[in-house]
Amino acid sequence: MAWALWLAACADSEAERLRVALAAPDLATAAAACEGLADPGRDSCLVGALERFDSLAPAACEAVRTPLWQGECRFQYAERLAGEGQAAAAFVACQATPFRRECGYHLLREVARGVLDGTPEAAGAALSPWRQVPGLDDAPRLFWKAWFRERRRAEQALDPEGCPEQACEQAARESYFESLRALHRAAPEEFCAAAPASVSGWAATEATAAWQARWVAHACQRDGAGRQEAIPPTP
Repeated sequence: MAWALWLAACADSEAERLRVALAAPDLATAAAACEGLADPGRDSCLVGALERFDSLAPAACEAVRTPLWQGECRFQYAERLAGEGQAAAAFVACQATPFRRECGYHLLREVARGVLDGTPEAAGAALSPWRQVPGLDDAPRLFWKAWFRERRRAEQALDPEGCPEQACEQAARESYFESLRALHRAAPEEFCAAAPASVSGWAATEATAAWQARWVAHACQRDGAGRQEAIPPTP
């Protein structure tokens, strides 16, 4: 949690007061103890107490004076709403933070992480509540981008087949290009001399074969001096 970072850096006396506050038996006692801290410790303490006692809410966040920590309070509240399946309310909560865009994308990334084990069709069902959220018209693009990226990081099988919509196919193509870019960057001469027939982690499909041919044709063009010139294509 963010308040833990402050705890590591603050003076011993302040740190001890914070520990006492967060060990309080109830929110009222914890909040009263937090008031004895200097800013920004007071506000980091209060946000930590609200989180601990499951009391995050817009009205409670108003009591946090420091803008940064008030934004953190609202951000955590948005996370809680998203975890409860209240997509629209979570996005509204994000709009009250200083980092609106990042907040919305973070929530969608967490939704994507929760459905990494399924097929693209199954993952698409988790996206449904977010499609109607006002002000988040690019939710499908952000969701699928996160879904494929997180599957790559988790070293899970990747397959563009079964994508239920164009945004999914676009994200798969972008993620595949990232895989190719990493291979090219690691050994450009070898890559361009004999591009791999398949890319580790990706299913060999007509789509991936076409994407690879297109990317290699661009990335392995030679300039006038005969050097390898990486020119990644537009996804």
